[in-house]
Amino acid sequence: MTDRANSSLNPPPNQGAAPSRSSVTLTEVQLEQIRRLVAVGRAESVDEYVGAAVAERLERDRSLTELQDLFERKGQGPSAEHLAWAREVLGVEDPEART
Repeated sequence: MTDRANSSLNPPPNQGAAPSRSSVTLTEVQLEQIRRLVAVGRAESVDEYVGAAVAERLERDRSLTELQDLFERKGQGPSAEHLAWAREVLGVEDPEART
């Protein structure tokens, strides 16, 4: 059993706090949508919008990793009923239902 909740998804506080540059490829449609949001004041800039989206995704992935680790420590996973409820609440598809 690994303690993924304390893995690289959970860096020490203030580690990597200084911004650094990276290149990200977006579709023209995505970039135009973000620029429209910036133009109407829904985001400060394209960089801010993308940074916020990445931060949200990292937090979600960290939380999911922590949850999975807790289930492993307990020795069981969520029931099919729990998973169906979570999918309904979150509005996501069952990946196994795709055929």
